[in-house]
Amino acid sequence: MQTPTKLPYKVALEIDIDCEELLDATGLDYTRSEDDDTQNVVWLELDEEDFCDVFETCQLTKANEVEFGTRLLNPELGEYTTKVTVYKPTGDNITFQ
Repeated sequence: MQTPTKLPYKVALEIDIDCEELLDATGLDYTRSEDDDTQNVVWLELDEEDFCDVFETCQLTKANEVEFGTRLLNPELGEYTTKVTVYKPTGDNITFQ
């Protein structure tokens, strides 16, 4: 009997276009935001274990877009992160901005 495949958590990090050169230097793929042309979007897919490592270990009082940008990317890009949206496999969304 096969174990069911777990769907990933999809995470969209919106990052100010002022740091586009830094994004290029890191080699991350990104696209321009459809909603805000001053932002680039980096998409990540996390399995449940990685999601829990990042999102369950952050104190609620410190939870914000910069903290998650730092944890998921790096401290420099975290400073430019303006919005983080998590698309859970259940269909629920979580947004920090």
